[in-house]
Amino acid sequence: MKYKVIFLITLLMSLAACSSVPLKGDVTLKGDNFGPTEMSATRNIGIKSHATYSIVSELPDGSIFKGELQSEHKSLTMFSNDGRSMKCNFEINDTKKGFESGGTGSCTTSEGQELNVKF
Repeated sequence: MKYKVIFLITLLMSLAACSSVPLKGDVTLKGDNFGPTEMSATRNIGIKSHATYSIVSELPDGSIFKGELQSEHKSLTMFSNDGRSMKCNFEINDTKKGFESGGTGSCTTSEGQELNVKF
């Protein structure tokens, strides 16, 4: 019974460590609003002081961009399956706590679409 409790606690802690942080915002192109973006930052299991995140963004047209970022870095370039790119810069409120501490971000796709997000 003792081992079941320890296993359950470990499992719950692991799931909490992998929680996803939603990033909310809109996509624009030359001032025209194309709608909301679905973006998330999921902490990967690893050394807490150098947390890495999987960033995924889905644009209103269905395009999906993916990339990896270490929490102490502020920018990354994500790629879609068809080879397009999106450069993002993030301002994380507390880099030691990562995306969970909140912040803002701005991204630009290789086609010129702009995203501004808050988390």
